[in-house]
Amino acid sequence: MKGVIDIAGLVIFAKHGVLEEEARMGQRFILDIRLEADVTEAVKHDRLADTVDYGEVIAVTESVFRDKRFYLIEAAAAHVASGILAHFPGVKSARVTVKKPSAPISAVFDFVATTVEKKRDG
Repeated sequence: MKGVIDIAGLVIFAKHGVLEEEARMGQRFILDIRLEADVTEAVKHDRLADTVDYGEVIAVTESVFRDKRFYLIEAAAAHVASGILAHFPGVKSARVTVKKPSAPISAVFDFVATTVEKKRDG
């Protein structure tokens, strides 16, 4: 049975961006994560061990997102999706949206964002 796990609005402070000021001062980013996994055993047995622990997903995401400096949020999103797939063998696909509310653009906006989706091979 296919299941979807959503984590919405995860706020992470990091030092990403093209401008040196962004790397020096840092800013907040907001991540939305959607994972697809087989939840057949979780539904049948009602055990955390049979599904994807979203607390652990958050910990892995925070670590991977801060792992290195990214110039582009596209690269950061792809790195997070790859990290999730590497850490959680039960995840079939990871869709990661990175929102940047403080992008250095001379305009009024809520955020700029990009979404990347990676699927497990096979």
